[in-house]
Amino acid sequence: MFPALEKAVFPAVETSVAEARRWLRKVVDGHPRLDDAVLLLSESFTNAVLHTRSAAVGVVVLVEEGQRLQIEVIDEGAETSPCVCGHTSQDDLGESGRGIRLLRALSDQWGFVEEHPRCVVWFTLVPEGPSQPGTAR
Repeated sequence: MFPALEKAVFPAVETSVAEARRWLRKVVDGHPRLDDAVLLLSESFTNAVLHTRSAAVGVVVLVEEGQRLQIEVIDEGAETSPCVCGHTSQDDLGESGRGIRLLRALSDQWGFVEEHPRCVVWFTLVPEGPSQPGTAR
């Protein structure tokens, strides 16, 4: 059964965020980190819709032996790179600015790759939870 690979492409519009979440719930149904996976996909996908020039956003899910998940969100890039830029503790109640912070806190690994003209934000989740929260490798 492992590795299992699933891919999907969604229009880069806000309504696609919910569609991508529903799709991921079906793909990794029963995984111990399902809720974390859906939250982090939602944040990454929303960032792609809001901050890139993409017409479509791709999602790739790899489930490896031991139920290790790797999820990638692929867009057409932006003028800036993903970062925790300008977010202060005073912004904690704001509607935006926490996506990368959540990736750092909940994933076991995360990062991004810029390959002009696209950008891939990826994260991994293992069933036991983050071994070193906030560690990008």
